[in-house]
Amino acid sequence: MSYLHFFDDWKLLARTNLERKIGRPRYVPEATLVDPLTEGTWNFPTVTRLPDGKYVALYGGAGPVPSGFSNATEGKPLGKCVPKSQVLCYAESADGIHWERPDFSDVPLDGPRRAKNQVYAAPHPAVEGMPVFYDPYDKNPARRFKYFVNMVEEVGVRGWRALLCSPDGKSWRMEKEYRDFGATDTPTQVFYRPEDETYVLNTRKYCGDRRVFFWETKDWETFSEPYLVMHPTPHDPPLAGFYGMPVYRYEDLYIGLLWTIYNDPTAAEFPDGAIDCSLAYSYEGKTFNRATYAPFIERNELGEHGGGCIYAGSMMVDENNAIRFYSGGSKAEHFQNQNLDDAALMLHTLRLDGFVYLATTSGGGSILTRPLRITGDDLRINVRCPWGEVRVRVLDESKKPIGGFDFGDCAPFRGDELFWQPQWSGGLLSRCADPEKFRYLEVSVYTGELYALRGDFDIPPSVWHD
Repeated sequence: MSYLHFFDDWKLLARTNLERKIGRPRYVPEATLVDPLTEGTWNFPTVTRLPDGKYVALYGGAGPVPSGFSNATEGKPLGKCVPKSQVLCYAESADGIHWERPDFSDVPLDGPRRAKNQVYAAPHPAVEGMPVFYDPYDKNPARRFKYFVNMVEEVGVRGWRALLCSPDGKSWRMEKEYRDFGATDTPTQVFYRPEDETYVLNTRKYCGDRRVFFWETKDWETFSEPYLVMHPTPHDPPLAGFYGMPVYRYEDLYIGLLWTIYNDPTAAEFPDGAIDCSLAYSYEGKTFNRATYAPFIERNELGEHGGGCIYAGSMMVDENNAIRFYSGGSKAEHFQNQNLDDAALMLHTLRLDGFVYLATTSGGGSILTRPLRITGDDLRINVRCPWGEVRVRVLDESKKPIGGFDFGDCAPFRGDELFWQPQWSGGLLSRCADPEKFRYLEVSVYTGELYALRGDFDIPPSVWHD
């Protein structure tokens, strides 16, 4: 089944009287999980819905730097930053809204225990990383969860990398240390490209280099050289940087949740500021485009969780076909006040395919696809049109309507439907199929919003491709 989205017009030949708009995720305050151990800069949560339906959250608390560092004691500042060691915490939920923090106090840890729901502590080095990666592709179930971390023994001195693995998010073991792989900076997110069976490490090249770089590996033994993926442009605010960009697969796309930090341009030292999430996308998981320069997941009101920073760390389609975004939301701006227990796990939701959509400006509008080949009967359209109507027609190679499949032959749709299936007097869509000839789909929308098309069709990458 093919997927036609509206991030851009790449798969269209024509777009008339339809304006491209960016969706706005809705904050769900009742799903907020507050934990007194969390601090915004080390939070970086992951939420995963397991095959049995249970939601699991793994998020970072901020513990003191372990004693024994050669140039630091607990709580000693490094510039304006008080060094901390990340504490991995666990929570679970039946619905992803109402959370419980299990008590693991009786389970021994290699390092100090800071919280009852803590599931990992390093024996001596300070640890930082996240978001944790849930990996359904690994054939070894003991490696289902992966936590790729920096390990540092001296504050201000570059450390090394390590891979921690867990079958369930609760019990963790050290899989491998990479002493020759220098620590970079948090956050470090992992995603998987099934097209070339590659894991991608998504982080920065150096500490303080607030841009997005990718490393690649197929075996967790050897890694590619880093390559730059996202760099601020002249269209960004002055001194804006990219604090991170978690990436998730969606249909045949890769969605990037781009964390923009709005640095104080008057700061005399390394600048900090508020953080929110904008939107990027990619067709192959390597080259990313900005969908918008405006915030996609916006900050809340000042004084609320998410009023200072929004670190959107997880994205999924839930059991009700809604898109969920789980974030670490802090009250303070980046390193503004480390004494606040100010971070919380937050949830935003969005309509399926609602990242970007086309809306009529007034009256009617339409789209015409590139030439395509019809391969079956299935065609489903995500559309909202409560007062107008939607119709679809099929055109031949000369862009003339095929008999029985014109607009007048299509039963009009009015309403709000994620998977509306057009019905024609001419019968099933496959009656228009011809393996030797291209067809076109034209969708007419009167006073409505068009989100996506799914169906049994194949759109070649070029209008001349055959």
